[in-house]
Amino acid sequence: MINRRELLISYSKKFSVHRRMWETEWNRRNMTDFSFSQLLILNILDEQGPKQSKELVDYFSITSGGITVIADKMVSQGLIVRKRDEYQDRRSVLMEITEDGRKVLKSLETVRDQTFDHIFACLTDVEIAFLDQIYGKLISQKHI
Repeated sequence: MINRRELLISYSKKFSVHRRMWETEWNRRNMTDFSFSQLLILNILDEQGPKQSKELVDYFSITSGGITVIADKMVSQGLIVRKRDEYQDRRSVLMEITEDGRKVLKSLETVRDQTFDHIFACLTDVEIAFLDQIYGKLISQKHI
């Protein structure tokens, strides 16, 4: 009989190891001064348009202080700009990707794709789709 608790403990250990493998591979391939978190933020801003920091807090499940630190660095690097939302509350500030941010995004996407290819080489497309489905299910319950 399957012991759910033992399986979950085994999974949690494997998840931690896989996370370290992912970070190690990203750092090995990434020759820039940009983090994976910066890549994710640039990707969201490029695909979805300007966002308030609170929207990114919800997306990444990190503190507003954490987003502020990352955003401050990205502003100083010229990757994003902050601007007032003319259509909402004047106090509302949006983050928007710059052209330099888009250029950096393209180079980071190459590193990301190479990292994906290495880390997930042992999985078939069907297994990756199943993994995506499982994580989607796990993530969707965070709002319960």
